[in-house]
Amino acid sequence: MYAPRLELAGLCVYTFNVNPVTNPLDEAKPFSGHIRSSAMFLGTFVDRVLASTGAEKVDLLGHSQGGGPLPRAYIKYEGGASKVGRLVGLVPSNHGTTVYGLQTLLAKEGTASNWLLTTNARLHNNHALPEQLVGSPFLTDLNEGGMTQPGVEYTVITTRYDDVVTPYTNAFIHEPGVKNIVMQDLCRLDHTDHFGFTYDPVALQVVLNVLRPEKATPPTCVYVPGYVQ
Repeated sequence: MYAPRLELAGLCVYTFNVNPVTNPLDEAKPFSGHIRSSAMFLGTFVDRVLASTGAEKVDLLGHSQGGGPLPRAYIKYEGGASKVGRLVGLVPSNHGTTVYGLQTLLAKEGTASNWLLTTNARLHNNHALPEQLVGSPFLTDLNEGGMTQPGVEYTVITTRYDDVVTPYTNAFIHEPGVKNIVMQDLCRLDHTDHFGFTYDPVALQVVLNVLRPEKATPPTCVYVPGYVQ
């Protein structure tokens, strides 16, 4: 929903498909494989956008992995800090998910659940799933030494009803200059969950305010059900 509405608002928008599950394994298809590999792909895409537009920097807007670990890995590891002006994360998995407390069992080697998770990752190029568990080696390394980079403006927009990134506060980045926004603090009628977030009309207004601060207006609060797709 977002791409055409951002374009209607006067922004130059580029986007691409994310998270296909591939069998046999195909690392060339983003973004269910290793997040570091996806970050490299994102870097190539950003370079194409910069070359075709003549812009010096891009603003990145993404959902879940695409609003947190993936772009932050690009910014930290792949030279993205000098090419990104803003990163806006919609319900981003910045600190991973507890899967409602199941992450300990999922991450414990030798258990049936861990075997299923790692086998699925190996056979279907779904390595990004275990990499987004709370305390995973990938997230530990990514978040070590600070989650932000100088020169990039970070905004996190999340919902108390997130049913994937649990607890919902795992989306937050508690570092100077970061804007952490909870939809229900702006609109109590907004009941959007994780999967419905990119169809949330109130959240879209917040995103437009972040991307066009010179035209920012108070968002209009409307009722949004738990899943609006």
